[in-house]
Amino acid sequence: MLTLLCAAAFALSGPPKSTVVDLWRGYPGADKVYVQVGTPDGGTALFLVDTGAAVSVVTEDAAERLALTSVDAGGRVAGLSGSVAWRRATLPWIQLGDFRIDNVDVATGVPGIPDHAGAIPVDGILGHNVWRNWTLVVDYPADRLELHRPGTYKPRGKGQALGVTKSHVGVDVRIEASRGKKFVAATVGIEIDTGAGDTSLWCQTGEPFRELTTLGVEPVFGIGAALDKVPDFQFLTETRHIPATLIEVGGRSIKRTLPIRWSSPDNPAADVCSVSRGLLGFSTLGSWRTVIDYPGQRLVLESPRKRRTFDAMAAWLKEDAARHREALAAGDLRSAGARARVLIAHDELPAARELVARALAANAHEPVLVALAARIERYDGNDEVAIERLGVLSPVEMVEEGIWGELIGTLIALGREDEALARAEASLSVPVEDPDLRQELLVAYSDVLLAMGRPAEAERALDEAIAVDRGGSGFLFRRALVALESGDRYGAITTLRQLLDVYPVGGHPMWLYAMSLEEGDRATFRADVTRALGRLHPGAEPLDFVGAALHLVADGDAARAALAAGYERDCKPFRRGPGRDNCDAWYWALGEERVAEAQRASARAVAADPKNAAYRDTAAVVAYVAGDVEEAELQARAAARLSPDDPYLIWQARRFSHAAKARGTP
Repeated sequence: MLTLLCAAAFALSGPPKSTVVDLWRGYPGADKVYVQVGTPDGGTALFLVDTGAAVSVVTEDAAERLALTSVDAGGRVAGLSGSVAWRRATLPWIQLGDFRIDNVDVATGVPGIPDHAGAIPVDGILGHNVWRNWTLVVDYPADRLELHRPGTYKPRGKGQALGVTKSHVGVDVRIEASRGKKFVAATVGIEIDTGAGDTSLWCQTGEPFRELTTLGVEPVFGIGAALDKVPDFQFLTETRHIPATLIEVGGRSIKRTLPIRWSSPDNPAADVCSVSRGLLGFSTLGSWRTVIDYPGQRLVLESPRKRRTFDAMAAWLKEDAARHREALAAGDLRSAGARARVLIAHDELPAARELVARALAANAHEPVLVALAARIERYDGNDEVAIERLGVLSPVEMVEEGIWGELIGTLIALGREDEALARAEASLSVPVEDPDLRQELLVAYSDVLLAMGRPAEAERALDEAIAVDRGGSGFLFRRALVALESGDRYGAITTLRQLLDVYPVGGHPMWLYAMSLEEGDRATFRADVTRALGRLHPGAEPLDFVGAALHLVADGDAARAALAAGYERDCKPFRRGPGRDNCDAWYWALGEERVAEAQRASARAVAADPKNAAYRDTAAVVAYVAGDVEEAELQARAAARLSPDDPYLIWQARRFSHAAKARGTP
């Protein structure tokens, strides 16, 4: 959601009383829905349907493509992750189905705006300043959106009254919640936000339910969150969870199985509380035809008339075909990159391969296309060909395309550390002004040095990378690995304790911590684990790693309890298939039980999806527990090749490699 003070002046044109358009999603059932509109440049654009945004927003790329002139808005946009400065522009018009909407005010320069729905490029948000002019029907079950002129749509049901202002649309929601014998029912006023995945309360709105709540930390993302620049743990927010069982809204009583998040309940900052009192999102609305009658000020949740899944990727590919041919003829290769990404996501790898090859024939050094060609080769298991393809790009170009870490990690996983080191050293010999780019080069350099058994140098490179700006949870994990390789067990433990403090949600550090202990450290370890878990909401604990860690410190009863609870939560929802097989094998291996069954289940999962890094990682752990250290190393290296820039998988490959070497020592 997005809040600002803004006058949004525009006009509707065209005679129809209503229009119907498809709802696009990044994948079937996704909680965010989008609509495609025609634009003044003769093309189309995809926008998030976001009734919680006060004003519409366009991405920087879309603003440039549409030749929008923006001016300083003289204020700030407030979102759930903070507030940022913004600029204002005006879209001359957009065509939404049979309606043309003139003079649409938009914000530009706002971080945290989605730029992709899955693999499909997204151009921005259509917010309250667009929707408030008609009756909006978001038919989630049918993947359709309907627009009706005021007074022309008669909802099926009375629904309830809405509060419509210049910037938001609010509704009273009755919530029932219970914990044990305690029961609370209260009515609260919150905003309807089709851009929100869940239903949540803010500031003092959740106060009637305080006695039922649990207190914990969790990541909260939103407008203003520059996710590519700041590590996840900096978005950890202390929240309360309300054990809601029923929500009454729009004329419906809706059972609730998951808690409602209540944010900023104890020390609310004025700027945060001015954003919203709460959000009514997809978790409540997503099973209904949601009728938001702005002019009539009514909300009605209608039963689905029919169910339908719209294949957004197929539609985008079909529409893009002509646009792509024209762009390619004009020498614009950017469209080939976007199209290839969607083809890959749509499981059309041969078509993606052919497209990228044709585009590369026109420009063999286009970074986007070279990186995509390398990734396609990696998907097919052709790591050597992928490495060769990337030889035409500079390290900085590879960092910009997000493939530098993959290249270095792949070379390490293939045992080509000398080549990886040469590339990493060369990358640092060229001055790089962007600190974020240099940071990624340094992290990769540190990874190579660690793989080559040079931990002191790896530590210096990592320290320099961390000093660039904000550090991150991944860097702390890497620091612990470097300390262990140096023989500095207490240094590793100190770093892992710090990581547990800043990011208790993660389970990998807890597991590595347990593996690093001696008998005298166990009491401190148990206290650290208890403290970390005590900061989380019930149900958010990484129970698999908790159980594995406690098993390692011989806390058998607690380990079995954690693994049993995790298995019930994580595995039971899978009825059958590779997901269930992998989950079964993972939990059984961590508890060192039913090992033969775990081997069979893991083998089935890997056979069904051999390119799944998580499945390969499970296979490595299962093999290790079964005593087959060589197979564990083989599977761990396969997992690392599939996701070569993941520090956890790097660690797994190294520890099983060490175990295999130790096993082979007389």
